[in-house]
Amino acid sequence: MNFNQLTLVGFIGRDAETKTLKSGRPVTKFSVATKESWKAANGEWQEATEWCQIVGYGEGFAKLADRLLKGKHVLVQGRLHTDSYDREVEATHKNKSIKVTVKQTVVECIADTIRLLDRKAKDDEQSPDEPEASE
Repeated sequence: MNFNQLTLVGFIGRDAETKTLKSGRPVTKFSVATKESWKAANGEWQEATEWCQIVGYGEGFAKLADRLLKGKHVLVQGRLHTDSYDREVEATHKNKSIKVTVKQTVVECIADTIRLLDRKAKDDEQSPDEPEASE
């Protein structure tokens, strides 16, 4: 049995952007930062931040995109997806410009569910829960 499930709770690093694929299906993308803290052998606290690119396909995510803003607290559930492609870059070696092909690997979360965790302001609707998108 195989199982590919990813759950992230973190903060949005850049506002979501929605584009339409050639098929007409919308795709929404943004990044999420998660933090890990631990006490090192010397007794000092250490902290590391990990970034994950989030991809949500469909109308539900597109409708939520205007609320997926930098700094918002969010829960994302989905699956891990890795893609590789060749990218041409220009480099300089001994004052000579050359083009080099570099293998680029992208690791992202294909979202099944996105839920905003921030509470609404008192002036907003009475419900303290933010909306959720699922596909």
